[in-house]
Amino acid sequence: MKPLFAMDLMGGRTVRLRKGDFHEVTVYSDDPPGMIRDMVRRGARDFHIIDLDGARTGTPAHGEIIREIRGIVKGYMEVGGGIRTEEVITYYGDMGIDGVIVGTRALEDPEFLDKLSAFKNIVFGLDLLDGRPMARGWKSAVDRDVPSLLRDAERIGIMAVLCTSIERDGMLTGPDLEGLQRLSEMTRLPLIASGGVSKIDDVRLLKEMDVWAAIIGKAFYEGFIGIEEAMGYAG
Repeated sequence: MKPLFAMDLMGGRTVRLRKGDFHEVTVYSDDPPGMIRDMVRRGARDFHIIDLDGARTGTPAHGEIIREIRGIVKGYMEVGGGIRTEEVITYYGDMGIDGVIVGTRALEDPEFLDKLSAFKNIVFGLDLLDGRPMARGWKSAVDRDVPSLLRDAERIGIMAVLCTSIERDGMLTGPDLEGLQRLSEMTRLPLIASGGVSKIDDVRLLKEMDVWAAIIGKAFYEGFIGIEEAMGYAG
């Protein structure tokens, strides 16, 4: 399993949102690349980077910062936030990003979803609220059922599925283990667990569930999970 250390970017800073609410922001650093460099020195290897401003506008807003981070990170690195065109997917691919997270447009536009078969680095962002897929920054429900979305993702060769439990994001309430188990029974695709990780025991349980990767965000920033102990479950 890959422990993916999360970094959300907004206005050139490292921040965290509470349940995705742009009005509930905590700033952790004014120097995101410097913070990544320090985390790598302490043993972090793989990263999950979200361009929050890009998510709001649909256009990458932190391209140069992400490029600088890519130069520091030697492991797996995925990027998300407003990725809604083939051109942006190519932009990040040319930057050397391993996983490009596509959510809203893939959920809302079946034709665009089919076009993703041309790429080998797509992470399908499946954001769930009470079991329903959500789009547009978690503001609107998608009129598709989860099993059919996962079947489409398998058909076009998606690399992995990023499963975010919206009600748990940034809340330190523990991951949605039951929901992840249901998803694992619906698909053969690798799963990335996101939302609620609060202690090292959560990382252990996710590894035992054989998820491909687990995102560690607020629990790291608030000091509940250390890099070294999280990396003890890498493999």
